[in-house]
Amino acid sequence: MPLTSKLLQNLTFDGCLNIQSVKDGVHKLQGKNLEVVHIYIDHLADKTWERGNRKRYFNVSKLDLLTKLDEWVFKNLVKEDDYSKYINKYLPLKIKLKYTDIDEYILNKHYRPQAVKILSKTKKTFDLAKWTKKKFKYDYQRKTNLYLKDGSLFRFDFRNWLESLFILKEQGDKVILGIGGGGSSGQRENYTKFTAIFYLLGKKQKIKHHLLKYNAENEFEYVKGFDQPIVTFDLGSNYDLSEDLRKEIKENCVGLEWLVDYKIGKNSFRIGV
Repeated sequence: MPLTSKLLQNLTFDGCLNIQSVKDGVHKLQGKNLEVVHIYIDHLADKTWERGNRKRYFNVSKLDLLTKLDEWVFKNLVKEDDYSKYINKYLPLKIKLKYTDIDEYILNKHYRPQAVKILSKTKKTFDLAKWTKKKFKYDYQRKTNLYLKDGSLFRFDFRNWLESLFILKEQGDKVILGIGGGGSSGQRENYTKFTAIFYLLGKKQKIKHHLLKYNAENEFEYVKGFDQPIVTFDLGSNYDLSEDLRKEIKENCVGLEWLVDYKIGKNSFRIGV
C-alpha cells in the first residue's frame, strides 16, 4: 500500500484529551506515538470546470432561490421587528396549526397575499405565475476525497493553503487531536498550540511530519517527510505563545515557502529551511 494511503487510513476524531495549553499537551502526550500530516491544498486545474468533468471533481447540489415575488416581499414588506413577533406568536402553535415550516406559514398568511394585492394594482403586466416560478442554482463544493474510519467524509477548509492534522496513533487508529490552518481563528490557534507541543515533545522522541499535496485534480501526492515541524507564517497567531519559544521554533524547524524553483507535479514551490 502506498505511504500516502497508509497515512490517511483509520482517521478518527476524539476530543476526550481536551488539550488546553502547550504545557497540558506536553504532559498528556509525552511518550505517545505521534505524527503530523500536512496537506498543501493546490488550486484546481482549469479542466475540472469543464461541463463534462464537474461531477468528478465537485459535489454538485441544487439550491432553491427566492421567487421574484418573495424577493419583492423581503425587500418591501418584511420588517425585522414584525417578523420576530410573528415567529414568537406562531412557534408555540406549531402542533395546532400543523405547519412544517414556520417561515412558509408566515409568508403565506401575512406577506404573500399582501404583496399580490399591491402588485396587482401597481403593475399592469403583473403575472402571478411568472412571479411565483421556482428558481434555483447549482452549487459546486470541491470534493475532499478523504474519509474517516467510520465512513464519514472529512471536509477540508479550502480557505487553507496548508491544512495540518496533528495525530495520536493509538490501537490502530489515528486520532486527530487538532486541525491547524489559516482559514479561521480556531485553526490558527490549533496550528500554533500543537506545533509548539509537537516541537517540544520532538526534542525527546521522534515525531514524523509528512507533507502531502492535494493536487489540481483532487488527488493526494506524497511530497516529503521531515523530523521537525513545518512552520508557516501562521505560527504565533491566535495563541499566546512566548516570543522566545516562537523564535526557537522558527529557527529550528522547516520553513515552507512556495516559489517557482522547485517542481512537484504540475505546480511549483520550494521547500526551504
